[in-house]
Amino acid sequence: LERGDDDAKLAADDGWVSAPVRIQLRERAPYQVTFGTGYSTNTGARVEAIYRNNDLFGRAWQLQTGVRAEQLRQTAYADVFLPPDEDKHRDGVGTVIEHSDIENLGIRRFAVGATRLQKRGSIEQLLGLNWQQEEQSPQGAPTTTTRALTAMVGWTWRYAVDPLDPAEGISLQLQLGGGSKELLSDQNFFRTYLRYSQGIPLGASDALLFRGELGATLAPSSQGIPQDFLFRTGGSNTVRGYAYQSLGVKEGSATVGGRYLVTMSGEYTHWISPTWGAAVFVDAGNAVDDLQAMSLAVGYGLGARWRSPAGPLGIDLAYGQREGKLRLDFSLAIPF
Repeated sequence: LERGDDDAKLAADDGWVSAPVRIQLRERAPYQVTFGTGYSTNTGARVEAIYRNNDLFGRAWQLQTGVRAEQLRQTAYADVFLPPDEDKHRDGVGTVIEHSDIENLGIRRFAVGATRLQKRGSIEQLLGLNWQQEEQSPQGAPTTTTRALTAMVGWTWRYAVDPLDPAEGISLQLQLGGGSKELLSDQNFFRTYLRYSQGIPLGASDALLFRGELGATLAPSSQGIPQDFLFRTGGSNTVRGYAYQSLGVKEGSATVGGRYLVTMSGEYTHWISPTWGAAVFVDAGNAVDDLQAMSLAVGYGLGARWRSPAGPLGIDLAYGQREGKLRLDFSLAIPF
């Protein structure tokens, strides 16, 4: 904004001031390379590199490709997104290669897929078609290879006064998908998943946060189904007090996915200052292959909260009642 004595003019007796405004626009560079590092109690230390091209082949296609190396998981991926059409559909295709070793379950996965994203008011709809091959190596059990061609549809509804503050708002996510032996899958299955989260303010300095998950994969058995379509739980943002993905079905000395999932969480936060708060919480949940065996693992504890510029961050000390152990849960990411 530039204003000179000769340019500024006072409107007659109404207090308004008019002045010339100069706006300078600079086109964003079509290429971008970013690096980052971080640490999570779920998957350990990590480093990553990401390359973006916002004008692939001169057609305004967006390419995003990168590699991420974590202590327990390593991933390389590439995604291409087309510009939205007049009906606000955004289509994309992508591929991913991943290796992980979590709770004595080694997984090598290759997948390719296509998605269509559309926003309808406050509801985001996602359609997807995905083919993947997965090698599962549980410690103390035979190695198996599974393949699946899956179709998926998902809806996410969010309402929040401030998207960076979950203290007031609600989110619902529903996913449906499955595969068939008749269409390049090793097993017939149908997967359903529902996630709920709601923040309820209690005055200016206090708030409640409730979370819950329900999942079921309908199939004759879990054999022949990739782990992405089964369930494990435990760790930060699920059942604190237990190691990441340590709650599931035992196979050898490994924890593998089950067909059924239940988690729930309640948390109370008191803000001591505008940026720092203290929380108490109770979590419960489990993943099993037989509903008759469902027994919820309970964790509870205390936490610290920080309202950072990127959104609330937390450090939690939780006691896992089933194992009788204390665990620290937190996540930190630093881009550069």
